[in-house]
Amino acid sequence: MTDDLTREVFGNLGDTSKDVFYALAFVSCGVFAWGVWRRVKLWRRGRPDESPIDWRAAFENLRTRALAQRSLQGARPKASLAHRMLFWGFIVLFIGTILIGIEHYGAALFGREATEPLFHKGVYYVIYEITLDTFGLLMIGGAVWFARRRMGGESSMEHRTADWLVLVSLIVLGVTGYLIEGLRIIRESTPMPGISYVGYGCAKIFGAAGVTKANVDGIHFGLWWFHSVIAFAFIAALPFCRLAHAIAAVFSLALPAKPLGRMEPISMEEVEETGEVGVGRLEQFGRRDLLQLDACVSCGRCEDLCPAHEAGKPLSPRDLVQDLRGHMESATSAALHGETIGAETLWSCTTCNACNDICPLGVRPADYITDLRRHLIGEGELRGAPAASLQKMQRAGNPWGLPAQDRLAWAEGLNVPTVQDNPNFDVLYWVGCSAAYDRRTMKVARAVAQLLARAEVNFAVLGPEERCTGESARRMGDEFLFQELAMTNIETLAKHDVKKIVTHCPHCLNSLRQDYPQFDGHYEVVHHSQFLGELVAAKKLKAAAVMNESVTYHDPCYLARVNGITEAPRALLPDLTEMPRSRCQTACCGAGGGRMWFDDPAEERIGQSRITEALDTGAKTVAVSCPFCLTMMTDGITAKDDQVQVRDVAELMLKDN
Repeated sequence: MTDDLTREVFGNLGDTSKDVFYALAFVSCGVFAWGVWRRVKLWRRGRPDESPIDWRAAFENLRTRALAQRSLQGARPKASLAHRMLFWGFIVLFIGTILIGIEHYGAALFGREATEPLFHKGVYYVIYEITLDTFGLLMIGGAVWFARRRMGGESSMEHRTADWLVLVSLIVLGVTGYLIEGLRIIRESTPMPGISYVGYGCAKIFGAAGVTKANVDGIHFGLWWFHSVIAFAFIAALPFCRLAHAIAAVFSLALPAKPLGRMEPISMEEVEETGEVGVGRLEQFGRRDLLQLDACVSCGRCEDLCPAHEAGKPLSPRDLVQDLRGHMESATSAALHGETIGAETLWSCTTCNACNDICPLGVRPADYITDLRRHLIGEGELRGAPAASLQKMQRAGNPWGLPAQDRLAWAEGLNVPTVQDNPNFDVLYWVGCSAAYDRRTMKVARAVAQLLARAEVNFAVLGPEERCTGESARRMGDEFLFQELAMTNIETLAKHDVKKIVTHCPHCLNSLRQDYPQFDGHYEVVHHSQFLGELVAAKKLKAAAVMNESVTYHDPCYLARVNGITEAPRALLPDLTEMPRSRCQTACCGAGGGRMWFDDPAEERIGQSRITEALDTGAKTVAVSCPFCLTMMTDGITAKDDQVQVRDVAELMLKDN
């Protein structure tokens, strides 16, 4: 029954119309290709990426992240669904158009008449018609949703005329495609017209309006050309409008995703040769970085989650990326710093990595910031308290500038073994600078040491030999200082043959895990919540007992989002009242990225919304697992409610062990 089903590709069009059509197709594809090459030349202004491409991984990423749109999971469900509808609808319609072209050229190549198709017939034709009608509806639905969203004036979105033209063009292309199909059904008296169910519906509407086979040709001809001209204009404009991100995004998503929290090292030899450090000009970014500037669609997801932006700081990750993109398009070699990107914008970032994590297209605003910070540090642009903290790190090995001999003051009266006292230790407890020198955080170190001792763990500490990991220095942009501190610590750890490290500081943990291996410092590094959880599982310790007052838990950015450790701390605590933003969607306390050392007035500190969130739970104890978070949350909460306590998970466990 379906064997004779087919359609004529160029019905109602004469030879002249066909010639014009092919000429326009050639021009539009040529403009498209020139536009893409123009973008590629801009990307090639950056430094060549040294890492070889893993083609197998690239194709897998292309399949899962780009085509299957898995990168959109978990972010704005309605917008993600609409984007999938728009994307898949457009792709299927594009493929359908190509298949029609192949059919037409194939018929001509083999000397067949247009009415004698090669493969566009029978069951294939039925499937083709149903599929294209369905995905056309998806494309129109997605475009309408985004247009409606813009009409609502959503603050996180940019509202540009060009974006409206893109959406309107897609809607018009979809609708006119169905109208043309309806007119074709009338003109050709198509058998089984219902397989093109949307087109058939349009045919019924046209028929009710008085369109017949006798008068359809003119309407069909005009609408066909209207549709075709818009399609050609759309193809030509694609590399020059918002949808250009679709081209760059394919390449961006195909590239392997870098782990959150990882920074690339700077070659000191190269710096000595060039006299330049970090990124001061666009050309000093890598080609991948410039490619990802084009991948940004300016959706605003990163801005929604940015704690600095939320606190009123002059930082919008979206605007920063778009400003860099604009600078790239200007084709200038002028400096980036100053008019393009302000220093205050860069210093506002906590490097919480929320922007990197949320971007569905793999753009990493925080990475641009740290690269740009390196240049500011190299130019001596950092002043005040944060600059003083870096100087103290360099002079004394800690941001307080206190003597190394004081690093064991926290352990007074506890008989904590050093690596000299216990050279055959199994586990090294990395205390960190905060616990060594900050009186409040000292209590956390004491709690950890007592728990380890009660569980009979064979551990030791470095004591005066320990130095700052350099994590703050690196994220503030002082790569020289970081590498100096890292190499000193790596030598010390090698001297004592350290294999396993326990630390209660997520920033130390991330640096030891992700930064030190770049310099041949390879260790098993675990957070104290993980290690204490192992001891609880082995019946050597007990988790915190149920308290008389409710508890909420604040996830540190570098523990939860960056290193994926969310359940270990919770396993040590009694029943929790969770905050709205928790686990990998946590909200930053405001101390990361070196912000710990900035002297902001209390009311202007990043993380005030997190303080409010914690208090709104009604909990009387806020549990943390990071010394920076302990300080920031304590300061903020005490100022608003001195009845609420902030305690580390180890402190809460200690009273029950």
